[in-house]
Amino acid sequence: MRRFKVLAIISVVALIAPYMARAATPPLPEKKSEALGDFEEKLKENKESQQGLKAKAKEIEDDLNGLQKKLVSLGASIQKNEKEMGKLDASISELESEQSALQKTLESDRASMADLIMALQRVRRLPPEALLVKPDAPLKTAQSAMLLENALPGLYDKAESLKINLKKNEELSAELKDKREKVASRAQELQKEQKALATLATKREALYRSTQKNLSSKEKEAKRIATQARNLKDLVANLKKERKKQEAQELARMKQASARGFSLTHTPPPKPGSARLPISGIIKTSYNQPDHIGAPSQGLDIEGRGGALVVAPMGGTVRYAGPFKNYGKMVIIEHTDGYHSLIAGLEKGDVVVGQSVISGEPIGTLHYATSSEKPVLYYELRYNGKAVNPSVKFADLS
Repeated sequence: MRRFKVLAIISVVALIAPYMARAATPPLPEKKSEALGDFEEKLKENKESQQGLKAKAKEIEDDLNGLQKKLVSLGASIQKNEKEMGKLDASISELESEQSALQKTLESDRASMADLIMALQRVRRLPPEALLVKPDAPLKTAQSAMLLENALPGLYDKAESLKINLKKNEELSAELKDKREKVASRAQELQKEQKALATLATKREALYRSTQKNLSSKEKEAKRIATQARNLKDLVANLKKERKKQEAQELARMKQASARGFSLTHTPPPKPGSARLPISGIIKTSYNQPDHIGAPSQGLDIEGRGGALVVAPMGGTVRYAGPFKNYGKMVIIEHTDGYHSLIAGLEKGDVVVGQSVISGEPIGTLHYATSSEKPVLYYELRYNGKAVNPSVKFADLS
């Protein structure tokens, strides 16, 4: 009987064991379902966040592109006004020189005419009694009269010439007044445009800085490279190495993001576009001509107005912006296919390291001269680190 009870208990336990196991084990399918739901929700949130970031980035990019186009258009208008002012200044300088020479002629003519007129008046005033006092007086008087009679045609010619020159002097004065008024009017237009340009440039920099978290470190690195560089060739070579290093880091970040399910896009460098000189002015020294120390120039010296607008000669990426040795403030732009533009002699720069610029986009202004000579902008084109004749890119120079 006792054995039967034990067997009965074992049988009951055996029968209910599976149910006890089920009761003790949590409902796995339900928990798996919950975990999967949470994961899907987080994935959806990440996708929405990523889409939001992409939309924001696209919005900033569109704003930057719009600003660039406005800046290029405004820059073209400013440079056109500056060119016209340059022509007016040159014309005024020529007119002033012409008027100065004419006034010297007028003074000389007036003096000689005054002497002749005084001589005539002396002869006319000679009284008849004077002829009786001196026996030789009639002869000398007759001789003087004959000489004066011969001089009269020349005197008339001088009087006519003086009349013409006086009229010309009046015309020159009127023309000078007109051109100076035009210069003043152009100057007012330029001032308005420069103010609008400064506002746009500030907005552009703020937008660009908002997209670059590591901009400060890039700027510091560029300054360090510039401090250690021995010359321009060294500077360009080291900036190129730094760019390759940054590209490798960017590629590694893209791979990491891809492994986590995110997609990062690489922005291609801007296309060079149509090449244009960075400033509206006169080329004083061409490539390979003797520079101010007599050595063959590796670039161009372009004379312009102090404070004149300086634009990107071609599209590219700013690799350096700041002072460098005796070149003053300088901007270096890297283009595609191994080309670099070096623009030196700036009063101020309006771009930052890593910024993309398009052809004709304002990058700064020309310095003001400290002497009687006009300020000069230095432009140099380098291919694979070596200075080359800019005419390979600028058709107008060939």
